[in-house]
Amino acid sequence: MLNIAVYASAHGYGHAARCYEVARHLVKLNPRIRVHFLSSVADSFFHTEGHARILRRRVKLDAGIHQEDSLSMDLSGTLHDLRSLDADSDLLVEAEADFLRREQIVLALCDLPYLAFEAAAEAGVPAWGLSNFSWDWIYQAYVREYPDFLPHIERIRQAYRKAAGLFRLPFGNPMRAFKEVQDVPLVARVSSLSREKARRKLGISKNESPVLFSFGGYGLDTEVRKPAKDMVLISTDPSPDPGPPFVHLSDEKLAEMGLRYPDLVVAADAVVSKPGYGIVSECIANRTPLLYTPRGDFREYPVLVREMKSYLPSRLITLKTLASGNWLSAFKDVKSQTFPPPADCSGAQVVAEKLLTMLEKLQPA
Repeated sequence: MLNIAVYASAHGYGHAARCYEVARHLVKLNPRIRVHFLSSVADSFFHTEGHARILRRRVKLDAGIHQEDSLSMDLSGTLHDLRSLDADSDLLVEAEADFLRREQIVLALCDLPYLAFEAAAEAGVPAWGLSNFSWDWIYQAYVREYPDFLPHIERIRQAYRKAAGLFRLPFGNPMRAFKEVQDVPLVARVSSLSREKARRKLGISKNESPVLFSFGGYGLDTEVRKPAKDMVLISTDPSPDPGPPFVHLSDEKLAEMGLRYPDLVVAADAVVSKPGYGIVSECIANRTPLLYTPRGDFREYPVLVREMKSYLPSRLITLKTLASGNWLSAFKDVKSQTFPPPADCSGAQVVAEKLLTMLEKLQPA
C-alpha cells in the first residue's frame, strides 16, 4: 500500500468535506492507495462518509476561529486558542512527524493546518496545501484591533513556506507564502441522485417545497418562522430545536436512509446558510439557489458574496426577516432566478490526479 496523509483544518465542516472528497477520488483512482484522514471534525461527519481505505485519526493542528455559534467570531478566544496551540506545538509536531514516519507516509495534502506542514517537513514528507484562503490572510484583518495576532501570523507563514506548493481553489486570496501555486477547479460534493429521487427518499411530496438550513454544525441561534404551509424546513444542525417548524435529520438518520449531505442540497428548492466555501460550492455543484445571512467579521465573507453571484442565484436575508417569517418573497425571487451555465466542479478529480502523478515521481523505478 502507498500511504497518503490528508489533513483538514479544525475550522468548520467545509475543509473536512472537500478534503474527504479528494480522499475518495484518490482511493477510487488507485487501488494501492490508502489515505490517512487527519482532522478534529465531529464523529457525526463520518456516519455518511466512509471507505475501507480511508482511515481516520483525530488530530488538531490549527486553531481556526473560535466560535460560540455559527455567526459570532470570538477573537479573544481565538488568540487564547492560538497561544495554547503554540505552547504545545513542539510536542504536536514531533508526535505527528513520528506518525508520518511510522505509517510510511509518502505524500501529504493539508487544508491548511500549519503545524501539519511543519510535521511533514520534519519527517521529510512532501506536503501540498489545498484551500481558497490562508489563515495568515484571515488573521491579518484583525491585527489593528488585536496586534497579538502578529507573531502567530509569522509562524503560520513560516510553516506555509515549508510546503512543496498549493492547490488554490476558486474564491481565493493570493497566498504568497507558498513557493508554488496551482489553480484548480471547485472541489465540491455532488449528489449522485436526481432532485426528484432525493425528494422521494426524503418522503417529500410533489406539492411540498423543501428548504435546507445549513449552519456548519453550530446551528442557528435564532427563531425561524415558516412563511408558507407547503414549505418543509430541514436541518441537520443541533439547533433550531427538533420539531416544528423543522424536520431535524441527524447524520445517523441520513446514514440509515442511505443519504449523504449533498443529497439534501440537491433535494432543496433553496438553501439558507451563512456563506462558506463548503455550502456555496455544494449549492453550485448541485444547482440549488442560496439565501444567505450575514456572517460577522470574517474576511472570506465579502469575497464569497461577490464571487458566488456569477455561479448561482443568491440573495441576502437577515436574521430578523427569518424570525418574522417574512421571507417568502425572497425565497420566490431566488427560486425564480436563472442558473448560469454549470461550473467546473472537477477539482477533487484534478487534485487527486495531480497527487498521483507526483506520487509516481517519488517512487523508485
